[in-house]
Amino acid sequence: MAKSGKPLRKILGAISCLLVLAVVVVVAIVFVAIDSIARVAIEEGGSYATGVTTKVDSADVRVFGGSFEMRGFEIDNPEGFKSPHFLGMADTRVALSLGSLASDTVRLPELTLAGIDVYLEGTGSGANYNQILKNLKRFESEDQPKPGSGKGQKKAGSGKSFVIDTVTIDGVQVNVAGIPGVAQTVGDVTIDVPKIELHGVGSQGGMSLAEVVNLIVKTVLSATIEAGGGIIPADVLNDLGGQLAQLESLGDLGITAVGDVGDIAGQIGEEAAKAVGDVAEGAGKALDDAAKDVTKGIGDLLGGGDKKKKDSGKGG
Repeated sequence: MAKSGKPLRKILGAISCLLVLAVVVVVAIVFVAIDSIARVAIEEGGSYATGVTTKVDSADVRVFGGSFEMRGFEIDNPEGFKSPHFLGMADTRVALSLGSLASDTVRLPELTLAGIDVYLEGTGSGANYNQILKNLKRFESEDQPKPGSGKGQKKAGSGKSFVIDTVTIDGVQVNVAGIPGVAQTVGDVTIDVPKIELHGVGSQGGMSLAEVVNLIVKTVLSATIEAGGGIIPADVLNDLGGQLAQLESLGDLGITAVGDVGDIAGQIGEEAAKAVGDVAEGAGKALDDAAKDVTKGIGDLLGGGDKKKKDSGKGG
């Protein structure tokens, strides 16, 4: 019996070795391919949300180092525009944990995005942001999967969802070119956007990569309205603000905006009125109404605007 058991043990041992080797090979393949998988997922998510081609030069997932780095993120312009892109970002770094990376929901304590440049370009047929915002509205339509549902995630670029405690967007420059009312008065201009900080991103069940891209784009454009007051005419601000107001608000998504973002709702009316005063005298009531429309639209996008201020004053 002992002799007959020996060959069996050898066979089982050989099978065990083969299984271990197979696991090692699979893990090695995943580690080699993970950067490419991450890059493609981000590109697909961005393209799905914005409706235009999104590209990433490189992505580096350092599993054992506990970090992720992305370089050369770029959202193209819709067809017919000549500026380099709609939105570009030099590089991004974020800390992550191996345990979180392996789960369906990836939790990030902080995501910092810096070195972002945006081109708002106008032509005779309209502005590039019009098509981008139209695509974002389509993306947020009722046909889209809810955050964390896992439905339609292949189209959105990834089966994983993300919860990010704090998103900081800093060092944003917006280049305005060919926008009616701007080019004729001051030419092409560059606007520096104050730092934006968001808390609780994905707190309502997580966000897909496409939803994160959507959030970043509309938040940057919202902050551009506040920063562009006095430079961009009120009719342009009103157009941009009116379209943003049709998108999901940060408050509806369970996201709290702090820092300079809070100034968008509170100051946009004054800034828009000043902007129009610089380019068209005697507009009076019509311009005041336009500024109020912008204030309401941006207040809605940021989750209530002046209403939040009133509510916070109760019980004080």
